Amino acid sequence: MYYSSGNYEAFARPRKPAGVERKTAWFVGAGLASMAGAAFLIRDGGLPGERITVLERLALPGGALDGIKEPRKGFVVRGGREMENHFECLWDLFRSVPSIETEGASVLDEFYWLNKDDPNYSLQRATHKQGQDARTDGLFTLSNHAQRDLVKVFLATREEMEGRRIDEVFGEDFLASNFWLYWRTMFAFEEWHSALEMKLYLHRFIHHIGGLPDFSALKFTKYNQYESLVLPLYRWLLEQGVTFRFGTEVTDVDFELGQERKQATRVHWISDGEVGGVDLTEHDLLLTTIGSLTENSDNGDHHTPARLNEGPAPAWDLWRRIAAKHQDFGHPDVFGGHIPQTKWESATVTTLDRRIPDHIQRIASVTPFSGRVVTGALSPSRTRAGC
Repeated sequence: MYYSSGNYEAFARPRKPAGVERKTAWFVGAGLASMAGAAFLIRDGGLPGERITVLERLALPGGALDGIKEPRKGFVVRGGREMENHFECLWDLFRSVPSIETEGASVLDEFYWLNKDDPNYSLQRATHKQGQDARTDGLFTLSNHAQRDLVKVFLATREEMEGRRIDEVFGEDFLASNFWLYWRTMFAFEEWHSALEMKLYLHRFIHHIGGLPDFSALKFTKYNQYESLVLPLYRWLLEQGVTFRFGTEVTDVDFELGQERKQATRVHWISDGEVGGVDLTEHDLLLTTIGSLTENSDNGDHHTPARLNEGPAPAWDLWRRIAAKHQDFGHPDVFGGHIPQTKWESATVTTLDRRIPDHIQRIASVTPFSGRVVTGALSPSRTRAGC
């Protein structure tokens, strides 16, 4: 393994791979992973965009990064990503994607300018008792025992954390601390979640520990992440000649399994109700998104609760079929087989009734109509893991 830092190598472009003109790439799923993969293949891999096809079951790209206005329902946002300045691959990608609003600027440029002009922070880090200030006062409240727990998990091996819950490696002192309150409301952890996942997050975000008490570690897009990230990238890929086939559900992948090599030989799909597929050769690349964060999600409204849909789940079922062919293809039910413990629910409100923004301002100490980044008013409840 070779590591390097600085712009000497970061700014140097890779050589065009030999024979890339004969390659064809197929992506399963049109989420950010597939779209980023397609963009990097074009920019860094020298693969012509017209030789790339993205297969997507839904009617639009973006996966969990959506934000769509639906007539008679409102603005639907199923998910989003809390971002920070060391998303190295993301910012490397979006420095090359043109803004669709600002002439001569990239998506990264406009994101950077926004967060310099309007840095995120919360004036009311946490509430309890139906909107009262939880008085965390910027403190972590980690006792000596809780600090030992934290260091022990941070230094543990992956093997020591595998198969264990958070409340099996942290004591009551830690779980009663403000640090845990900050952490679980930042990253939506619960006490029964994976201790290994907790450890990996500690490694990944240790440089932002100081920003946990006021959310100053976070950065945000100007609009929802569909319009600010997905849409510019989608338009750029279309301009490069990439084909998107929406309404196409990939149902299985055939493989030729050898001792040294596993090669995909056919992709099976149902496209607009028609069974089809494509045969693959050694010149074809297949990149598949396995599982999904928002699979089978359902939208409720003011009068109807969202319905819990436990299956069938096309993305997870595809991974299960692939995994059944060889143990090297992973264990999907470790991630998707515990719905009661991993389900999540979110809600957004409109501001049509003046009492709602007034109440938000009382809780968060920020008016939603300030014209600033509205998520700067984040103020999660002590009794809830997500915010």
